[in-house]
Amino acid sequence: MDLHEITPADAARAARVINLAYRGDRPGWTHESALFAGRRTDGPAIETMLAADDTHILALAADAEDGLAGCVCLQQRDAASWYLSLLAVHPSYQARGVGKRLMAGAEDFVRRAGGHRAHISVVSVRSELIAWYERRGYERTGELEPFPYHDPSVGKPLRDDLALVRMAKRL
Repeated sequence: MDLHEITPADAARAARVINLAYRGDRPGWTHESALFAGRRTDGPAIETMLAADDTHILALAADAEDGLAGCVCLQQRDAASWYLSLLAVHPSYQARGVGKRLMAGAEDFVRRAGGHRAHISVVSVRSELIAWYERRGYERTGELEPFPYHDPSVGKPLRDDLALVRMAKRL
């Protein structure tokens, strides 16, 4: 599997993998169908993200139906800090170390770009996901962000008790 930056031509494939991982019909431990209805993203949203100079999406090529084993989005916040989001692994490739490889590749990308810190936000009720990031060296910052209930890009929340836990890692 080859780690590479995707282009707008890959946006629909990346969106499909993200939606399969987060909201697909094969629930796994990364699945959010109990928390949200609807899609997590779409091709045009990914294209918009890629159009920003400060945003990159890395993917691992694979023999999966969509040609991608997974992807992760990186957004530069300032000279030292980057925000990582949309980490997604195609259900056919889950539990094979793809998520770990994507995170390692994302962190290497940030370091090569001169960054020293990675930030993430995790839905507060996703304790198993928070623990997964903690095992990779991310620490809770103590900040809790309000959940963006009115942002249609995250789907339709099915609960009213959601928040985002901020986590960070020094690279």
